[in-house]
Amino acid sequence: MKRILVGVDGSKESRDAAAWAANLAQAMGSQLVVASIADAPVSFAAPELMERAAQWHEEAVKQATLVATQIANEVARGGRAAETIVEKGAPAETLAALAAAGDVDLVVVGHRGRNAVARALMGSVADRLVQICSKPVLVVR
Repeated sequence: MKRILVGVDGSKESRDAAAWAANLAQAMGSQLVVASIADAPVSFAAPELMERAAQWHEEAVKQATLVATQIANEVARGGRAAETIVEKGAPAETLAALAAAGDVDLVVVGHRGRNAVARALMGSVADRLVQICSKPVLVVR
């Protein structure tokens, strides 16, 4: 494995997944790529709401950048810094596209362990990613 992509959102589960991916990357001599996706709602309404939506996007990107940087610094091993990527979009679809476009051998994500009803109502990035990603996906609980 040359490159391992780990998707993070700042949750305990994503931090656990990043730590797991970092340990695997160190053991395999792989490059670790920490990706955080800014998922902000899209507004197709009045101009004043469009302006507010742009502000939400900007804040989401700032938060995603902070999360990616913090977690990359937390999991750096053996003097090897982790690469960080921040993108906008739907998390599962964006992570799948990053994996397909990059030289990525494995995608790692955390799972919050929600019950079936919660996953059905709110969705699960991990579940969706497993369905659509062209690369192997490891889900860390």
